[in-house]
Amino acid sequence: MSRSRRSGRGKSRPYGNRPAPQCPLCHKPVRDVKTSVRHNVTNAPAHFDCIIAEIAKTEPLGPDEKLCYLGRGSFGILSFRDASRPLRFLIRKRIQYESAETRLETRDSRNQR
Repeated sequence: MSRSRRSGRGKSRPYGNRPAPQCPLCHKPVRDVKTSVRHNVTNAPAHFDCIIAEIAKTEPLGPDEKLCYLGRGSFGILSFRDASRPLRFLIRKRIQYESAETRLETRDSRNQR
C-alpha cells in the first residue's frame, strides 16, 4: 500500500473539511463537483442525473427523441430522423439551463482544488 493511501493525503477533497453540499432536487450530498450542474432556481450544485430528470418532466419527448447535454450549461432535445443512421439528428430544442455568470463561478470553484 502506498504511503499516501495510508495517510489519506492522496484523496481528493473538493470541499476540504466542509461537508459536501446537498442536491436541491434529491437532497443527497453532491460529492463529484466535476459533474455537477448549478440548479437554475437555487443556484446550488446539483447532480447531473437529477437535472436531466427535472428537464425530462417538463419537456415531452417523442419516440425518436433523446435529451442530452450540449455543453456550456445547455441541454437539448435531439430528434433522430432515421433510426438506422443514429448519427443523423436535429436539435429540436435547446434549453439554456445555466446562466453565463453561474457557469463561470462553477468553473472557478472547480479549478481551485
